Formats: sequence, structure tokens, C-alpha cells
Amino acid sequence: MRRFSPLAAACGLIAVGWATWSAPVSAGTLQVNPVLLEIDADRRTATVTVRNQEREPIAIRAYPLGWRQDGGEDAYAETSAVIVSPPIFTIAPGGTQLVRVGLRTPSAAPQAFRLIIEEVPAATPGEGIRVALRLNLPLHAMMARGEPAALRWSARRQADGSWTLEAANAGSAYVRLDPDAARAATGIRFEDTVHLGTVLPGATRRWRLGAQLRIEDDGRFRAIQRTATDVAAQGSD
Repeated sequence: MRRFSPLAAACGLIAVGWATWSAPVSAGTLQVNPVLLEIDADRRTATVTVRNQEREPIAIRAYPLGWRQDGGEDAYAETSAVIVSPPIFTIAPGGTQLVRVGLRTPSAAPQAFRLIIEEVPAATPGEGIRVALRLNLPLHAMMARGEPAALRWSARRQADGSWTLEAANAGSAYVRLDPDAARAATGIRFEDTVHLGTVLPGATRRWRLGAQLRIEDDGRFRAIQRTATDVAAQGSD
């Protein structure tokens, strides 16, 4: 019976967050490299290598989703703007498959997508419910990389005592966050369970952190604190 990592079994979906851009990531039965895909004027297609780390063949489906950020959250939608080849394939035990992605219609406009690499589990009567592993990789088209310093941070305590943290990106480049950069900007030491991810251009990303924060730089944290009055004043500007 195929093995699943605890995270895959619990969620069925792994969104790849901060990692070294060129480093492979393993999740249960699969390894993918790279974990960030980019298309630009000099590189019309992007490629990702998928490796089967199991002792039996794995059937895989790969497809794109449109990606935007609304209300501080990631939002995905079906899209035909990206071509994935091959879209369905089987990888032999220990084998690899190269997957190519490109825009259906070349465009200079910056666009953000996700590439989903999803296991198609074989029907196995008598083994109960099985959860298919899905990897969720960022794909940026004609979009520059920005620096964490470009973000505007704010933290606000909610009525229930929990804290909400926001990062606003007013620039034209996407910003991919790592724990060290976020800690330097906010004074907060983030738990391993906090998925920081990416802030898209012109968007705001929001995280709910709970009531007890681990503050390492009190001065920095105080500088980003906002009250309900502050938020209302910003909205009226």
C-alpha cells in the first residue's frame, strides 16, 4: 500500500511555501524540482521534474489554475491560459518525468498561476479511503521578483484577543516571504505552522496568528501595530 506523508494525509494538498527556489521538495511519494516556476521574455516555457520515490508506478495529472489574492487570501480559478505538457502521465518506480508549461497566447502582461501536480490513486478495493497527494506550485509569468522591504506591514488585535497580521504590496513585483525576512520586518517569531507564501503585486496577504505571539523585537512590533481607529482612518483617506 502506498505511503503518504502525515501532511498529505491530513490535507490532501501541499502548497509549496518558502524554500530555496532551486531546491527539490519531497512530499510522500513524489519529489519535484524546482518549486517555483517563472516565464519571462527570455524563457517562454518553464519546466519541472517530477520523481517517483515509490516502488510502484504512479499516475499523475498536472493542470494550471489562475491565482489572485482577494480579501487577504489566495483565490484559485480554472484557466485555459496555460498549456501543460504532458497533462497526464505515469512514472515508473524510481523514474522521472519532465513537465513543461507555457502561455497559450504570449503576453507581456504580468500574470500569476499555480501548477497542480496531483496523484491519481489506483482503485484498490478493500483498502478504505485513500487521499491523493497534490502539490501546488507557484507559476509567475512576466512578473518580476520583489524584495520583502517593499511590503507594508500591520498587526491588529481582534475582538476575540487573537492577532491578524497583514502585508500589503503596492509594487509591481511579487514578494516571496521567508521566516527570517518576515521576523525582521515585524518583530514576530513565526511558528512552523504559519505558511507565509507570496504577496502578489497590488495585493494584500493576511495571516491569523492566535492570541499568544512570540515577540523578539518589541520596538519593531509596536511600530506595525494598528488599532481599529487607525484602520478606519486609513479607509477614509
